[in-house]
Amino acid sequence: MPILRCVCSAAVIFSGLFLIGLANSAGRTEEQESDDLIEFINDDVEYEYIQDQEAESAVKALTEALKDSDGSVRQTAALSLGKIGEKAVSAIPALTDVLKDKEVDVRATAAMALGRMGKKAKSASTGLADLLTDADLHVRCAAALALSRIGKDAYTALPKLKTMTKNEDKLCQVYAYCAMAVLDEKADAHVRALSEYLADDKADVRGTAAYVLGELSTLAEAAVPALAKTLKDSDKNVRQAVARALGEMGVKAKSAVPELIETLKDSEPGVRAAAAMSLGEVGPDAKDAVRPLMLLLKDTEVEVRGSAVFALGEIGPAARIAIDALSKSLRDANEDAEVRKAAALAIGKIQD
Repeated sequence: MPILRCVCSAAVIFSGLFLIGLANSAGRTEEQESDDLIEFINDDVEYEYIQDQEAESAVKALTEALKDSDGSVRQTAALSLGKIGEKAVSAIPALTDVLKDKEVDVRATAAMALGRMGKKAKSASTGLADLLTDADLHVRCAAALALSRIGKDAYTALPKLKTMTKNEDKLCQVYAYCAMAVLDEKADAHVRALSEYLADDKADVRGTAAYVLGELSTLAEAAVPALAKTLKDSDKNVRQAVARALGEMGVKAKSAVPELIETLKDSEPGVRAAAAMSLGEVGPDAKDAVRPLMLLLKDTEVEVRGSAVFALGEIGPAARIAIDALSKSLRDANEDAEVRKAAALAIGKIQD
């Protein structure tokens, strides 16, 4: 697995809790959820490098496909437009129209696609706000997440979001608080509310709360102590979601460095990798993690080794003691090629 993919999976894989949690709470089984939707949530970088000319041609064809008579074609078209992201802004009016589609999965996918376009999709705010009262739980949560990504330009949705926090399923409450933290001036109050869900008795609620706190990034700095505590959660999915969320906060999560270092010993490789990545995102302030990260250079899992290499490079000159170990990884013919390339990059950053 290329290191780019390792890094991305360590950083975003538990955003899939969004769909898994909805499947559980809405009476759907995980198997009944669309594989494409799960891939859509988990794969934020799929089309990151698409060329402008290619995007223009693709977006035109996909926009036309949003009117296809087959619902699965419309859904897949919306899915792909979301993956293209901001380069698909010309499709925003068409995607906004699709928010009224008769098919549940088409409406939800269109909402998520608009969310991927961020502030540029502000013209869709009213349509997304209307979905907050959709009959389907999945659609309501997708709309709330999309509004949080559009930002303060979607402030008119606040009344409906407040209603969601009082009368909804817990997962919808979590997404509503996430959006309110972005749209409302009283972000800290909503972040505190989200932090309380980290202690919920259901793992999918705890994991989803961690995911949205990561979505909020530095806006959720007040949640760092609660997240650090939740790194000891009994559920591996939750632990990985929490580690990833702390990484999204970067240096603002430096107070959680001791707990992240301890998490490098986790029995689950995905959790170890996420913790290593997060320490790298903290940067030089994670210098106490250098020796524990060096131990991970011998981990049995390539994802973990790659994440440790990345972290050491991001810590920078304070990780000079790791240069010999990184050089060994670089020279190891049996090591994954992507790990060796990452080691070369890390050595350069440390020496810089």
